[in-house]
Amino acid sequence: MSRRGDHIHKRKDGRWEGRYRIGTNMDGTAHYRSVYAHTYADCKAKLTEATARRHSEPPSSAKQLRFREAIYQWLSVKQMQLKSSTKLKYRDMIEKHILPELGELPLSTLNAVVISSFLERKLHCGGVKSSTPLASSYVRTMAILITSALEFAASLGWCVPLKIPPCLPSVPKKEPTVLTKIEEETLTDFLLQEHSLTVLGTLLALQAGLRIGEVCALRWCDIDLEKRLLHVRHTLSRTVSEETSKTVFILDRPKSRSSHRDVPLTAALLQKLHAAREIRLSDYVISETSSFVGTRTFEYRYKALLKRAGVRPINFHALRHTYATRCAEAGMDAKMLSMLLGHASATTTLNVYVHPSMESASQQVEAIYRLA
Repeated sequence: MSRRGDHIHKRKDGRWEGRYRIGTNMDGTAHYRSVYAHTYADCKAKLTEATARRHSEPPSSAKQLRFREAIYQWLSVKQMQLKSSTKLKYRDMIEKHILPELGELPLSTLNAVVISSFLERKLHCGGVKSSTPLASSYVRTMAILITSALEFAASLGWCVPLKIPPCLPSVPKKEPTVLTKIEEETLTDFLLQEHSLTVLGTLLALQAGLRIGEVCALRWCDIDLEKRLLHVRHTLSRTVSEETSKTVFILDRPKSRSSHRDVPLTAALLQKLHAAREIRLSDYVISETSSFVGTRTFEYRYKALLKRAGVRPINFHALRHTYATRCAEAGMDAKMLSMLLGHASATTTLNVYVHPSMESASQQVEAIYRLA
C-alpha cells in the first residue's frame, strides 16, 4: 500500500518506509535515505523532521563528507539557473578533471594550497589523454567551480570557509579578430551578389551582430519586415540526449536575459530577407528542412563561403566583433550598442567587442586638427 506524492509506502514486513532525497550520486542519479515506523502517521512525522533537517547536515553518513558529494550537491542546486550547454560544460569539466583528483578528498582537507597545486598541474599537464597544458581560461573556470562548491558547502555548515582563496590563473587578454574595412567591403560585395541561405546567415552576423547560435535558431516569426526589426528570442545550445546519451542541439533561451532583444534591419538585409521569404521551405530562416541547421554544419558552410569570397579564414564570431566596431566608429552611443549586442553592461561592449582601427584614429585626429 502506498500513498502517492509523499514518498511513503508499506513494506512486506509491515513497517512503513519514507524516502527523502539527500543529494546526487557520481553518475548524476538521485541519492535517497529512508526512515521507518510502525504506523503511517509516525513515518510521516519522521520524514517531515528528516526533510527539514537535511539542509543543515551533510548528505552522507560517512565520517568525512567528500568533495565529490559537495560539488554534485552544488551543481544540483545551481542547474536551474544554467543553460543546457553550460550545464553540459560544467558536468564535463567536473567529471573529467576535478573529480579524478579531488573527488574523494574530505572537505576538511581542501585548502588554498591543495587547490592551487591542482590548478598548477592542470595548467602545465592537465590534458586527460596526452597530459598537454590546458588553456588558462579553462583552468580558471575549474577554480571558480571548486571555490563555488566549497562556499556552498560552508554555507550549509558542512565545512569551514576557505581562509585564503586559491590563486586563480591569469588569463591573457586575447585580441579578437576584426575584418579590415577593405575585407569587409570585399565580403559585403560578395554577399550582395550571391544568393543562398549561407549568404543570408553570414549577413545577419555582419550587419545585425547575431551570434551563430542565434542565426541558426532564427525563425520567420521572429522577423517583422514591415517594421524592419529582428527579434532575438532563441539560440541553439548543446545538451545530452536522455535517450541516446549523445550530444545534441536544442532550441534554447538566449545566452542571457539581455540577449533577448530587438535589432533594426539594414536595407541590404531587408532586401535579402524579402527575397528569401518568397521561396522559404522552412520555419527557420537559414534552413531548407523542418528543423534548424546545426551550428557546426553552418560554420562549415561559412568557411567555404569565405574561400569563394577571397577573404582570409576567420571565425564566425569575428563578424559580430566587426559589426560592433563599425557601429562604434560611426559614433553610436555605447549604451545603444550594448543593447543591440545583447550585453548587460556597456563596459563589456567597449572592453571586448569594440576595436577601433588605427585608420579610424588617424581620420578622427585629422578631423580635430582641421577644425582647429
